[in-house]
Amino acid sequence: MATPEKIGRYEIKSELGRGGFATVYLAYDPLFERNVAIKFLPPELIHADPQFRARFERETKIIAQLEHPAIVPVYDVGEENHQPYFVMRHMGGGSLSDKIKTKTYTIQEAVKLLEQIAPGLDEAHSKGIVHRDLKPANILFTSNGLPLISDFGIAKFSQGEGSNVTGSAIIGTPAYMAPEQASGEGVDGRTDIYALGVILYEMVTGKQPYQADTPLGLAIKHVTEPVPHILEADPSLPTWMEKVISTAMAKDKDDRFGTAVELVETIKAFIRGETPPEKKNAATEKLAPFNKTTITKKHKPQNAPDRHRRWSPFAIGALLLGALVLFGGIFAYGEEIFQLIQPSATSPIASTPANTITPLVIQITATPAIIETAAPTTQIVSTLTSQPTSNLPILGGADKIAFLRSNEVWISNIDGSDPTQLTTDGVEKFNLQWLPDGNTILYMSGKSVKTVDIETLREEIIMSYPVAENFESFQVSPDGTQAAIAVNRELFVVPFNVEKLRQVSNRNHLLELKGCIFYDKFAVTDALWSDDGTKLALKVFANKGGIRVDEIRIVDIQKCDKSTFEPLDEFPLGRFNFSDTIENFDWDGNLLFYMNSPKRNGGFGDLLFYNGYTHKFEFQAPYEGNCCYRDASFSPDGKFIIFAFQDIRLGVESPINLYYYPIDSLGTKRILEPLPLPKNFFTIRDEAPMPVLRPAR
Repeated sequence: MATPEKIGRYEIKSELGRGGFATVYLAYDPLFERNVAIKFLPPELIHADPQFRARFERETKIIAQLEHPAIVPVYDVGEENHQPYFVMRHMGGGSLSDKIKTKTYTIQEAVKLLEQIAPGLDEAHSKGIVHRDLKPANILFTSNGLPLISDFGIAKFSQGEGSNVTGSAIIGTPAYMAPEQASGEGVDGRTDIYALGVILYEMVTGKQPYQADTPLGLAIKHVTEPVPHILEADPSLPTWMEKVISTAMAKDKDDRFGTAVELVETIKAFIRGETPPEKKNAATEKLAPFNKTTITKKHKPQNAPDRHRRWSPFAIGALLLGALVLFGGIFAYGEEIFQLIQPSATSPIASTPANTITPLVIQITATPAIIETAAPTTQIVSTLTSQPTSNLPILGGADKIAFLRSNEVWISNIDGSDPTQLTTDGVEKFNLQWLPDGNTILYMSGKSVKTVDIETLREEIIMSYPVAENFESFQVSPDGTQAAIAVNRELFVVPFNVEKLRQVSNRNHLLELKGCIFYDKFAVTDALWSDDGTKLALKVFANKGGIRVDEIRIVDIQKCDKSTFEPLDEFPLGRFNFSDTIENFDWDGNLLFYMNSPKRNGGFGDLLFYNGYTHKFEFQAPYEGNCCYRDASFSPDGKFIIFAFQDIRLGVESPINLYYYPIDSLGTKRILEPLPLPKNFFTIRDEAPMPVLRPAR
């Protein structure tokens, strides 16, 4: 295409380059008498693929949200002959890519540069925006040498917005691509942290950490090969650089720095000769809604698949190459973009509503941990993660749901299919939970604790306490060795020994079990376990100006010493205003909580999210901003929640539906699609479904 003379009022001087989704021109703005850069969508791309225009328009909306001194600003947006463009600050100092071709940075020079751009990157992440193509070519300098981050053209909203535009494409530049990005898995802010680690490696050594002859080979190395030892590339570097690089480029997102600023502060501490503070867990510090780009884990039972398993290069190659063959692709080496495009929503291969957040990935049917000599076959499945072959769909690390309907225990697959009734006595039930064996559901009924086997339907009584005035909670620890029991507002933590528990019928029997903890200093009504089994989140009664209110207190029980029961955190009192009654709450086992107030129909009310690390909270109303919700429960991997919703606008007879959505998507108010259970499945309008999820086996 010939270079135009003018675009709008802007006088074109020259073409600066082509890449990604647009052509960039150097232009002169006569109104403000300054040089600018104009990103312009070429007509051949519009005609070849209508999606290009959608991406371009989306990029302008993304950058419009990114007002930060470390991000290249946008001055203007317009159209020329139905071709969109936007006008940006002209960066006259070149790119970092240009500079590292001619010099190797000292650590002090590198950290000074990173210190200037890190806050901008964290700002984007705080808005739920992941760059996904962070590289030296996208770090530009002003004529005064100030670095800024540019080109959010393939940026992704980690909350899930805009998924109909870019889908879940494997997209980015292979040399800087994080393992989860190359594998087609979900990305978040830590994906950019990985790229920042690669850039740091290249700045101080003058070479990239991985080398390969093809883009595909390079992407595979990021997934399968260990993090290179930077001291082998340059033995003169300080030894602590190994720790910095291995953390920034960790294969597991959870092992990386939580923020770009944390990476910078760690290097600065080492330079000062200090021991940096322990790496913050990104999963606890930066999660929606306060940073919607990071995600937490939940306890993985002993029989759950190992999420740290090694993938063979064969498997990764099959995944990437299979995606390329099935979906079409764009490969370019060096600084250009590598992209595997999945089918559009109208494709006959996969059709998904635009507002449905169900990315399509390739599943390897061979066992990933074993490197086979024969290439594994591939199949397309609708799931968020690669899993061993199974007849059950898997989402959020779960494959089945247990819930209550009309006072009976039911189960279904994670997608709502195959609802099956397990019990038939019609007696009110509560305290539903899966036991670690994955086949047994525990629940409470009256003053008894019972179980039902989902295969044989055999029901057993685990414990009865007929003399109890209040028998409110019985929670088994994640490893299945202990039980936290709230009876008569006292807390007992005892061994989960079924034979001995069957003999318990009064307080003395519980005390004779010689458990870890007996506590009666405050009234306990419920208890949830931490992932590691060392802490409990207790729902207790507290005093609020002479009024009895519910409060959550986190206590450490690892020493089995009630003298250590000084709360590690307590809320809502002293943290935020909430209902005096907490109808239901759930804990991800680490630092994140959901709870709801009772507002109508036996316990439906406002839904609140609380981050125990930041001590921040947010009321959430994901269904078009309307009430009312109950029984929110985290998925096994901590990335999703399942909850019940009853639309207050439809009155007391509003139907109850279950919804299962990524946590990071709940900040966007819109119409949600419920799990496809039969219509009017829940017939009692004030019942509590209490859904709980089984970790995939």
